[in-house]
Amino acid sequence: MFSLLSGVPGVDEVRAFVRKVDTARHQGVANGCILELDLQNAPPESAGFDPVAVLSGIVGSGRPMLLRDVVAALHRAAEDPRVAGLIARVQIDAAPPGPVQELREAIAAFTAAKPSLAWAETYPGTLSYYLASAFGEVWMQPSGTVGLIGFATNALFLRDALDKAGVEAQFVARGEYKSAANLFTQDGYTEAHREADTALVESLRTQVWDAVASSRGIERAELDALADRAPLLRNDAVSANLVDRIGFRDEAYARIAEMTGAEGISPGQGDADADDAPPRLYLARYARTDRPGMPAPSLPGRKSARKVAVVNLAGPIVSGRGGRQVSPLGSSAAGGDTIAAALRQAAADDEVAAIVLRVDSPGGSVTGSETIWREVVRARESGTPVVASMGAVAASGGYYVSMAADKIVANAGTITGSIGVVTGKLVARDLKEKLGVGSDSVRTNANADAWSVNAPFTEEQRAQVEAEADLFYQDFVRRVADGRAMTVEQVEQVARGRVWTGADALERGLVDELGGLRIAIRRAKALAGIDEDTKVEIENLPGTSLRDMLRPKPSSQPAAASLSTAVGSVVMRTVGEALDQTQRSLSGANVLWLGDNRF
Repeated sequence: MFSLLSGVPGVDEVRAFVRKVDTARHQGVANGCILELDLQNAPPESAGFDPVAVLSGIVGSGRPMLLRDVVAALHRAAEDPRVAGLIARVQIDAAPPGPVQELREAIAAFTAAKPSLAWAETYPGTLSYYLASAFGEVWMQPSGTVGLIGFATNALFLRDALDKAGVEAQFVARGEYKSAANLFTQDGYTEAHREADTALVESLRTQVWDAVASSRGIERAELDALADRAPLLRNDAVSANLVDRIGFRDEAYARIAEMTGAEGISPGQGDADADDAPPRLYLARYARTDRPGMPAPSLPGRKSARKVAVVNLAGPIVSGRGGRQVSPLGSSAAGGDTIAAALRQAAADDEVAAIVLRVDSPGGSVTGSETIWREVVRARESGTPVVASMGAVAASGGYYVSMAADKIVANAGTITGSIGVVTGKLVARDLKEKLGVGSDSVRTNANADAWSVNAPFTEEQRAQVEAEADLFYQDFVRRVADGRAMTVEQVEQVARGRVWTGADALERGLVDELGGLRIAIRRAKALAGIDEDTKVEIENLPGTSLRDMLRPKPSSQPAAASLSTAVGSVVMRTVGEALDQTQRSLSGANVLWLGDNRF
């Protein structure tokens, strides 16, 4: 008789089957699920085609979610009735403040609606804990510490080393705060350089302290006292109300289950990893699922709703096409031609209601920056509103490409400004002589070898370099004044190469509003006459897929001439092109450059 019953499913099997049916009924998201997020690294701003990432995805690890995708998924989950809570491991070592703020705002929005919990083995730095403080509860393992230590910036100076090596640095800067060349020309902080860096870290501290104080109910003065004693061990962290509980992963997961209303599960009771525990889903998987009641995708050829084009500019700005340096594993550069073509494409598309230029760049080439700036101006003249959205950094050339937009939106911790110019070269003649390396030149005209590393500038060449720097700086300041509706005199007060946080830039009229990409898209819709809460299609440009690499555009014309091209892709872009220009140092280059990205 018992053998006849052996095929009857047990309680656990029935429960598992019911869960699968329920998950399918809810478009791949189990009802009452808890989302999981791993924040051991800050989500990246952008990602192009990377064969290694593709292969890693095949074997299971995949590539990390982009910042914008994480933010969008968190806001969506806060309103999704299928999602019950959020748990995240928050253990970021180092990251730019701006993107961390953008992520924190999304987490805070989720926490305002549903239970959330942050846990970590340890909180290694200030921004790691700053991010964790946006969760409903903060947990830490017994051996961990809270590294709420404040902010510091360190500058490197090579002048003495270059002198010993026999290398002469010849640079011209416009703006006493323009510090990019100080690496080569100084042996320590100048007064202006120290003033700017001090103001920068103080502004960031104020922003972080205010947020933590609000989330944790701690006075700002107390945070300063705690920071002077940090990193804080567990007892101090708990007594100071920085951490709610000391516990391990399994206990933290049991707690979030308890917070979402699970019966029989709490720290010390039940198993949050058991089959009958609340279902869990990685945020990356959740982001790829459909919304509840989401209609089927539109058929090919059907006219879509009005779109907002997000043109992504990430990395140093160079002339030409940009892309990955040398190999797909190299860092990426933003090509003036590529970004300009994307702006033209968006402006020519009748379905694009507005453009958001997302900038994450410390600057770069004068000519490349100017090329992009011109297309921003042309897009506005064509009747397409443009909003600049600043990510981690949008300084020098990064500000240059943004300044003509209708509106500029920056995170409070975005590094921006640096309205100035630096140009020059390194002269290695004495070094070559020390090494016994001979060099000579033959030229047809007096300035044919002006940028050679074999000889310093002549007086005439130096005068020409000075004149170029003056012209570039004057153009920069005048165009800022035109774009920001300021006088040249007003711009001069905040220019001179000075770096600002987004919060400080707002006070000085260099940006219009604080917020991330989500806010920028809302402003773009409003400028286009679309209600801010109306959902629109977001089109990301330039294209970065494998198909883009295999099928380059047939011409530079913004609207594709052939039907096959139009159907295949809106924008075609060759990715992975080796770039000679990205291999150049400052030698022989005219640049709008921030200097070191210090956070």
